[in-house]
Amino acid sequence: MEKLISSWYNGQTLPESYIFPLDARSGNLTTAPSRDNIPVIDLGGAKGGDQTYVVNHGISESLLNDTMGVFKEFFDLHAEDKANFYFDDPKKKLHALNQQWIF
Repeated sequence: MEKLISSWYNGQTLPESYIFPLDARSGNLTTAPSRDNIPVIDLGGAKGGDQTYVVNHGISESLLNDTMGVFKEFFDLHAEDKANFYFDDPKKKLHALNQQWIF
């Protein structure tokens, strides 16, 4: 762990398990997108209470609703059904988690 912590900041050393294989990546990107293509999320417009809302993020309401529907469907499953998604292998590509478990 000390070796990872001492070298993480320079961006020159990264464990192989942290690198997503090129052939498994979607699209034909060979370089990272420029920061000009990354949407700005205006956290200054966040509204509080029991929940926090972020505005001006550019993500469509229908996509947000669909995404939340998928999350709700998963977390509404019985624990034994969610357990089907559990694994200890860090090389697996999907990790689903809740407050107590990493699935």
